[in-house]
Amino acid sequence: MPSTDNTTLEQPPLSAGRLAAYSGVALPMAAMGMPIAVYLPPFYSEHLGLSLATVGLVFFLARIWDVITDPIMGYVIDRYETRWGRRKHWIALSIPLLLLSVWMVFIPDPAAVSGPYLLFWLIALYVGYTMLAIAHQSWGADLSTTYNERSRLFGWREIFVIGGMTAVLALPALLDALERGDTATKVASMGWFCLVLFPVTVLPTLLMVPDSNHRTRAQAHWRETFAVLKDNPLLWRLLAADLFSGFGTGIAGALYIFVAAYVFELREQASLALLFYFLASFFAMPLWMKLAYKVGKDVAIKVALIYGALMVFLLLFYAEPGNAFRLWAFTILYGVAYGATPTLLRSMMADLTDYDEWRVGTKRAGLYFALLTTTNKLGAAIAVGSSFMALEWLFGFMPGQANSATAVDGLLWVYTIGTAAGLLAGVFALKSYPLNEARHNEIRAELDARAALAHT
Repeated sequence: MPSTDNTTLEQPPLSAGRLAAYSGVALPMAAMGMPIAVYLPPFYSEHLGLSLATVGLVFFLARIWDVITDPIMGYVIDRYETRWGRRKHWIALSIPLLLLSVWMVFIPDPAAVSGPYLLFWLIALYVGYTMLAIAHQSWGADLSTTYNERSRLFGWREIFVIGGMTAVLALPALLDALERGDTATKVASMGWFCLVLFPVTVLPTLLMVPDSNHRTRAQAHWRETFAVLKDNPLLWRLLAADLFSGFGTGIAGALYIFVAAYVFELREQASLALLFYFLASFFAMPLWMKLAYKVGKDVAIKVALIYGALMVFLLLFYAEPGNAFRLWAFTILYGVAYGATPTLLRSMMADLTDYDEWRVGTKRAGLYFALLTTTNKLGAAIAVGSSFMALEWLFGFMPGQANSATAVDGLLWVYTIGTAAGLLAGVFALKSYPLNEARHNEIRAELDARAALAHT
C-alpha cells in the first residue's frame, strides 16, 4: 500500500480560487465533447441521412488525424517558450477555431451536410480541441508537483468536466419537458451553450493562473524524444490503459441513445437519464479521490474499471423493453464510476513526467499529455467506427427504422460486451503498476535537490 508520508515534499496547497480558475475552461470543453460522443453520431446518421458506416468511418478518420497533430502539439509546447509562457497563447488561439467549428458541426445547414463536410469540420474542431486540451492538461503537471495534490488538481478539473456534461445535458431534458425536443434543436442548443461558455471561462484561466516555469530545457530533436519514449514501459502501460478504457467508454457513449430507444424502447427518457448519469459521477468523485489517497491511484482506477464492467455486463440479463426503473438504475449506477479513470490517469501521467525528468533531465509534460490525449481519442474513434460498422454489417441494425429482434439483440451485445471488454483490458494494463506515492516522493525529493543545487 502506498505511503501517506509527504514530509519529503513541501508545496503549499493550491487555493480554491486558483483551482477554479484553472479548471473553468474544462467546462465548455466537456460540454462540447460529450455531444460529439453521444449525440452527434446518431444525429448525423438518423436525422441528416448519412449511413451508419459513413458516420463511423468519418469519426474514425477524424480521430486518426489527431494521432499526427497531438504529438506535434505536445512537442511544440515543450520545445518553444514565448514571452507569454509555454501554454497560454495556445489556449487563446484555440478559442476562435473552436467557435467556428462548433457552429458548423452543431448547427449545420442540412442541405450542405455530406460525408466530406462532416469530416472537414470535425478535423477542424479536433485541431482546436488539441491545442486547448494538451496545453491545459500539461499545464497541470507543473501547477502541482506532489502525488496527492495532483489528484486534487485533476479532481477539480474533472468536477468541472462533469459539470459541463451535466449542464449541457440539462438542455435537451428541458426541451423534452417543453415538448420542443426535436433532435436538431437539442444539438443546436448544446452548440450555443459552448459558443457562449468558451469565451467566458477562458478569461479567468488566462488572467488568474500563472504559466509554468520549467526548470529544464526541452529536448532539441524529435529523434531523441521518441528514442526515450520507446524505452519507457510505464508510459506505454498508461497509454494502453487510456486506449482500452477510452474504447469501452466510447462504445457506451456512442450507443447509449440507441440502447435506450431500441432495447428499452424509452427514447424520450434518454436525455434526462443521461443527466442523472453525470450527476451520479459528480457526487461520486470525492469518494474516488478518497479511495485514491488511501490505496493509490492505480488501485482506485482498477476498482472503478471492474465496477463499470460489471454494471454494463449485467445489462445483458436485466434489460427489458418499457422498464424505466431498470434503465434509470443502470444509468445511475454505471455513472458512479465515470469520472474516476480519466481523472486519475491524468494525475498518474503528471507523476510520470517527473519520472521522465528524473531519468533524462528533461521536462516533457506537453508531449506526454499529447500522447495521453491521442490514445483517449483513438480509443473512442475505434469504438464508434467498429461498433457502428458491426451493427450495420453484422446485425443489420438501421437507426430510424423498425429493426428485427436479432438486430436489437445485436445492439445490446455490441454495447455490453464491447464496453466491458475495453474496461477490463484497461485493468490488465495497470497490473502491478510500480510508480506509487512512496516511489514518487523519492523521485520528487531528488528532483528538488537537483534544482536546489543548480541554483547555488
